[in-house]
Amino acid sequence: MSSVESAARALKALKDEEWRTLAGLERTSASYGTADVGRLSRASRLPRERVSFAVTDLVRRGLMTRRGEGFALTREGVEAMALKDYVRKDLIFALGAIIAKGKESDVYEVLTEEGVALALKFYKIGRTSFTRVRRRRAAESSDIRSWMTTNYAAASREYRALKKLDGLSSVFPRAISYSRSTVLLEQVSGVRLSQRPYLENAREVETRVFEAVRKAFGVAKLVNADLSEYNILTNGSSIWLIDWPQAIDASHPNSEELLRHDVVAVATFFGRAYGVTIDADKALGYVRGETQTLE
Repeated sequence: MSSVESAARALKALKDEEWRTLAGLERTSASYGTADVGRLSRASRLPRERVSFAVTDLVRRGLMTRRGEGFALTREGVEAMALKDYVRKDLIFALGAIIAKGKESDVYEVLTEEGVALALKFYKIGRTSFTRVRRRRAAESSDIRSWMTTNYAAASREYRALKKLDGLSSVFPRAISYSRSTVLLEQVSGVRLSQRPYLENAREVETRVFEAVRKAFGVAKLVNADLSEYNILTNGSSIWLIDWPQAIDASHPNSEELLRHDVVAVATFFGRAYGVTIDADKALGYVRGETQTLE
């Protein structure tokens, strides 16, 4: 069972004092990484004896783990709190199957109460080291803080970037909300260009990619900073530019260098995979707004 499925199972099972204890541990984790029963009692504003009962069940469910005399959050605990947040806000009603699994995130289908399918992205940056941390009782508490900070920040950055892009073009997925290490998105159906799917008109698809990059840079003042065939989805004709946690503002000192990186990566891929030749320097001038066409 995945961490997300374990987290989903906890939603109906946990009592209020267990949620409060979990939230208290989250608050203390940002500063200390771990917390003993006394600190959890103060953070959750619950009597020590109630916290003691709560942590026993939370550890059993895998939502927190024992670390010496204290306790630490697990990935399941973080994801359970995120799911509860979306349910509380009436944004999701049910968890579906996994849609995509990547090195830094997993994406699951979720449904609203009206039956609308959305995509919920769970950031798992450093998932290997974090899993190893959970298995070591003597691991450094800074590892937990680092994991939380990294994944919470990635979700926040992607949400804010997509909000800036909202309405500019249908190629940018719409961000609905975010919570902790997750982002709730509209669901788009396609395969990554890295799989080299059949394209009805590869040159036209590449042109649409550069049009989107131009709008992101010229209107939203954003550079994806890691654009490649791995974060462009297509269904053969339509495209979507996904994965924006590393996006930077156009005013960033490295924005020109990273914009060039994005443009060259796209031009190189289309040339290699589909035999489409577009001069990278001309494409760069186009996305900067210096020319009106790619010709």
